[in-house]
Amino acid sequence: MRIERMNNRVGEIIPVGKRLRVGKPLPKRGQIKSKIAANALHSIVSVLSRASSPRHHQSPTKA
Repeated sequence: MRIERMNNRVGEIIPVGKRLRVGKPLPKRGQIKSKIAANALHSIVSVLSRASSPRHHQSPTKA
């Protein structure tokens, strides 16, 4: 209950439109899923390209 009172006071002091934004703005609907799908696709393509490269089939050389 005490926190609720403090939040109300802060809300009265700083109008909603004037609050400082910390970090990036919130993503729009669907952007998070799109980003996850793009990252997953990139990972799959990367793994497949590494697996199909002739370099992968050779034994690694020691330095």
